[in-house]
Amino acid sequence: MKRTAALAAHGLGRFLPGVEQARTYERRWLRADLLAALTVGAMLVPQGLAYAQIVGVRPVAGLYAGAFAMLAYALFGPSRHLMVGPEAGAAILSATALAPVVAGGGPERLASLAALLALMVGALSLLGGLCRAGALADFLSRPILIGYVNGAALIIIGSQLARMLGLERGSNEFAGQLHEVAANLGRTHEPTLVLGLSIVVALVGMRRFLPRWPAPLVMVVLTTLVAWWFQLEHGGVKVVGPIAAAAPAFGLPSVGFDDVRALLPAAFSLALVNYASSVLAGRIQADHHGYRLDTHQEFLGQAAANLLTGLTQGFPVTGSGSRTAVNASMRGRTQLVGVVAAVAVGVFSLFLTPLLTKLPLVTLGAIVIVAAVYMLEVKPLVTLWRMRPVEAVLAAVTTLGVLFLGILQGILIAVTLSLVDLIRRAAHPHDAVLGEREGLPGWHDVEGHADAETIPGLVVYRFDAPLFFANARFLREQVRHLVAASHPPVRWFVLDASSVFDLDITAAEGLEQVRHALADEDIVFAVAQARAPMRRMLKRSGLTARIGEERLFPTVGAAVRAYLEPRGDTRTAGGGEPVSSSQVH
Repeated sequence: MKRTAALAAHGLGRFLPGVEQARTYERRWLRADLLAALTVGAMLVPQGLAYAQIVGVRPVAGLYAGAFAMLAYALFGPSRHLMVGPEAGAAILSATALAPVVAGGGPERLASLAALLALMVGALSLLGGLCRAGALADFLSRPILIGYVNGAALIIIGSQLARMLGLERGSNEFAGQLHEVAANLGRTHEPTLVLGLSIVVALVGMRRFLPRWPAPLVMVVLTTLVAWWFQLEHGGVKVVGPIAAAAPAFGLPSVGFDDVRALLPAAFSLALVNYASSVLAGRIQADHHGYRLDTHQEFLGQAAANLLTGLTQGFPVTGSGSRTAVNASMRGRTQLVGVVAAVAVGVFSLFLTPLLTKLPLVTLGAIVIVAAVYMLEVKPLVTLWRMRPVEAVLAAVTTLGVLFLGILQGILIAVTLSLVDLIRRAAHPHDAVLGEREGLPGWHDVEGHADAETIPGLVVYRFDAPLFFANARFLREQVRHLVAASHPPVRWFVLDASSVFDLDITAAEGLEQVRHALADEDIVFAVAQARAPMRRMLKRSGLTARIGEERLFPTVGAAVRAYLEPRGDTRTAGGGEPVSSSQVH
């Protein structure tokens, strides 16, 4: 009975990770989780208001969206640290998608369409989870992560530049926003700019010298008091104004099938972007804290968050890089952080929003800009350039793609380029001629070991990649050049296949061409250390019979002994001129 209960609890825990976290919760984590929750909630209030305004819905919708998203993700999400809710990138994508569909409709239609978009994103994410599509995360490499984060951070900064200058933002595209700001610099509202820059300086200073203080909340309180005391709105500083504090409405939005069809491409893009950004942020925290992130379950966590926000008249939500980082820095341990933060934000939304009537809009802009600046990954980009320039270029291309083509398009271009680079490397893999070193067992790359010696008349060649259509010609050319460059002439050619874990039909035909060309020159072709998949393919293609069972050796050493013994030669190394793979490139 106990065993059955344990298995049931384990199965439930796999589907509902929040239940497993609650079951294994330790009391010593409580203090840190509560402090992290209050800080995350304090950040979400101004950010939720700001991101709701980006989408174009009522400001309080951003608070409700954050609260419901955190509750849903706490139950279904696999990450112990990821904070889900309104985020700038998703808000900008949503605003861009909704603008042409609203077509002059009023605020109620915009709110309905935003809720529909969230429901569609949730449904597509649910489909991804049910189809076990978490393998998509394997295509999101570190350079893509760096490029995406930098692109998203710059988009966020661009979206708030007009607000910092006291201007109206008309464009939802990065290039358009920069053009608008440049064209209207002469209309800058100087008091707004001074106040915004002062807030930025204060936020940076508090982050540097008072890292545990909820700096965004402090700035919200201080600037609200200053605006109220000095009546800044009468001097032209824009403020939030009255915020409707009505409870969220539960139910399906009033929309038609044409709306669903119009928003489907955007919903698909948002589902992929939300998943990509969330799983990348979640993986960073999982790796840092020593646990495994279930990438399939992440789809279900995103689905739950978006479905619940859609049913409560919200808008699409995703993982927040800034709030997740704050949660981790405050030593939050579990999703109890999200639950407590959601309750705190919910209480504030219902009863305390009148306190924000005088809040300057530039405060929200400054908070978002500072969070985005700290998201920028400049040092990792420099490290990439130093270690592997091609990956630094990939990160830069991702950033430019995200900025000027869109987040999804930028990521897809980067993934495509990553695959092209992978194929390029697989088509021209590392290879090596092997020799013996005195006093050191085994066979070693003669290029990396100057004292390694080859045996006259014998070439032992290692190919460090799967053999497939893209590199079959490369193998044939390498064999031909090695044979032509060898002195004395080659009598045996041994392919060390220890790194060849796969073989396709094109490569099998290429191996037959190699064997046939060597046979024409009276050179024996042998294979050593072939893996099981390769052995099966050799047999199915008939190569085993043509090469000869006696020429398929379990080790390189066995192949070398077979070469030496008929000649009465007991040496294992000596006299010939070493031939390295560098000679044939």
